[in-house]
Amino acid sequence: MKFRRVLLRMALLTVTCSAAAWGQDTASITGTVTDPSGAAVAGAHVTITNPEHGVSRTGATNSSGDYLFASLPIGAYDLAVIAEGFKKYEAKTIVLRVADKARVNVTLLVGTVATEIVVQGSEVAQVQTESSDLGNTVSGKEVTQLELNGRDFTQLVALSPGVTDQSGADEGEPGASTVAFSINGGRTEYNNFEIDGGDALDNGSNQTLNVYPSIDAIAEVKVLTSNFGAQYGKNGSGTVEVETKSGTNAFHGDAYEFLRNTAFNATPEFQTEVPPYHKNDFGFTIGGPVYIPNHYNANKQKTFFFWSEEWRREVTPASSFFSTTPVPTMAERTGNFNDVCPGPACPIDPATGLPFMNNQVPITPGPIVPALLAMIPTPNIGTNEWYNPPSLPMNWRQELFRVDQNISDKVRASFRYIHDSWQEQYPVPLWTDGTTFPTIQTNFTN
Repeated sequence: MKFRRVLLRMALLTVTCSAAAWGQDTASITGTVTDPSGAAVAGAHVTITNPEHGVSRTGATNSSGDYLFASLPIGAYDLAVIAEGFKKYEAKTIVLRVADKARVNVTLLVGTVATEIVVQGSEVAQVQTESSDLGNTVSGKEVTQLELNGRDFTQLVALSPGVTDQSGADEGEPGASTVAFSINGGRTEYNNFEIDGGDALDNGSNQTLNVYPSIDAIAEVKVLTSNFGAQYGKNGSGTVEVETKSGTNAFHGDAYEFLRNTAFNATPEFQTEVPPYHKNDFGFTIGGPVYIPNHYNANKQKTFFFWSEEWRREVTPASSFFSTTPVPTMAERTGNFNDVCPGPACPIDPATGLPFMNNQVPITPGPIVPALLAMIPTPNIGTNEWYNPPSLPMNWRQELFRVDQNISDKVRASFRYIHDSWQEQYPVPLWTDGTTFPTIQTNFTN
């Protein structure tokens, strides 16, 4: 019995924390219902619906004529207001984006409920009067159609006014990218990054993210640059809100592949052929309703799912900082150092007191010397210079799965699982000065 009480407390804590986090990126609709004279209409019946996500909520205005629908998932909503002695009012397709707080004031006209007044959602809630937030929203269409070199969603942050990318990289790489954005002149490590309302920032460094959702799994990205509310106040600069896609009442999906390869590249300086260069990025998404036999109704659907998988297979040349690195000459590899001796730095022959001549270092027989020599490249430029950066692999995979359940007209549950994993090779050992030969590499798995 005690074990059951512990489980119940854990479940309640999880739900409470999830609800608090989710509230940071959900939207709301509020407004005031009045009559033609401007007097408040109390007790008016207000309904909002979103057929795509199966959301339907009802409420009534208070004594001041006000209504509020909070914690709404992003999407397009229809609003209807009915009151006795007035014509029915409808606003179609009110689009709510990430963390929007829309105000839709309604003026009812005297008449019968059978008569309707219909307006388009684009004609209402155009100005955010309920919040002082300043920011920019990148819509789902922009997310999927903008060309991003590297398909790293954080590159979308730089589309907002007042934001500059300080990473210095011209190509993003999920999992390895540094999120260094200065928002309105703020420090790059003082930004918030949240995915579906949950913290995504690596709090050890404040420079990378724990997960990088696939471009095709993102519904919208909102960048709050200033004047945002206390719920975003963990860090002192900007806040980036990312909303992942959810399923709808119809099945949707896609499959894709992006590629680059050696055929598109020129021969680098100091080399006689193009080094291996391959980038393949492919995956799929699918989402829709969960079909329940004998209970399925598109207008009353309560469970939706979304699934995304993405793979990345790369083989790319390492950085060119190995250019013309000095290496032992072919003679020196056999122990012959006549090219540097005699000279003032050469060893002294104790028998003559003069520098050694014909300096030949004896090579001890055995497996050690060949193993050590294999770690030092042979010269391919002049007598003692080398340039041949290796092409190294990088494999990345991500799966994302999301389920949304409309438990009732006032309770909605959302579950999202995301997993990033990648493996890559660094050309040199870690924590070196960058001049080590790329013959002893580091395998990195995360």
